[in-house]
Amino acid sequence: MTLKTPRPKGPRFVAFLGPVLDSLRELGASAKPQEVYDQVAKLVNVSDAELDASNQNGRSKFENQVAWARFYLAKAGLIDTERRGIWVLTEKGRGTSLTHDDAYELFKQVHQKFSVRDLTSAQADDPKTSGADTQEEAEEISAPDDDSYVNEDDVRNRLVNILRTMSAKGFEEFCARILRHIGFENVTTTGGRGDRGVDGEGFLLLNRFVRTKILFQCKRYQDKVGPDKIRDFRGAIQGRADRGIFLTTGTFTRDAREEAARENATAIELVDIERLIDILIEEKLGVEEKRALHLSDQFFDVYR
Repeated sequence: MTLKTPRPKGPRFVAFLGPVLDSLRELGASAKPQEVYDQVAKLVNVSDAELDASNQNGRSKFENQVAWARFYLAKAGLIDTERRGIWVLTEKGRGTSLTHDDAYELFKQVHQKFSVRDLTSAQADDPKTSGADTQEEAEEISAPDDDSYVNEDDVRNRLVNILRTMSAKGFEEFCARILRHIGFENVTTTGGRGDRGVDGEGFLLLNRFVRTKILFQCKRYQDKVGPDKIRDFRGAIQGRADRGIFLTTGTFTRDAREEAARENATAIELVDIERLIDILIEEKLGVEEKRALHLSDQFFDVYR
């Protein structure tokens, strides 16, 4: 008779609470999210299959779990949340190490200490995020950011559908518009027959006198982009530009990311569906921010 290994206590992201702290210490007590994701993946030996899994809005399930871990560590005062886009250990965090049991206790304490509103729109008390039996559903919910919008998940899901149903030509023109908006000049699209594996080109001004030529490729994919596509693109731009940008409505495998960053080769910047949507939201392209009033029922409770 084979005994089953007991499932660790709590949601899956609880297993990443300790590794996030350890990774930040390895990185000098502060790092950008992607640096933490990469360090945690190395530290706990995350499989390629787990790294390549995505949720319904195109985000890496693994990265989303690590982001949930950061959220709880921040609520516990172990990570500073003052600056968006950089994770910083507090003094308390610098001296804290967590076993899985410690992490599970921290997870429960945060639930007990903060109200539902504090834990972002009832997500923390929802069984999807705290129940072990429905953890697969929890992976579809984005970890809350300190500056996230209350309806951001819904908007991101709708944007995924919009981007993936654009025409091939429409997506090329869309990518060209994004590049123009973030500072590229003389952007043109060249997609179609005879494009030699390149969908467009543009120039990025490095300073007042120097600009660099960029070639880009736009692919409407729902699945993962592998290293073969990166190698093909690199071959198409070799000797024609200083670097390339590969934009897709899909995501990239770990091997594809490693191929893009390969030393002594033309650099390839990767822009996946999540990064595309981040740009749209940050730059307010096709997305409007509207102010709204929120009525606090708790304020009036004492007078009822």
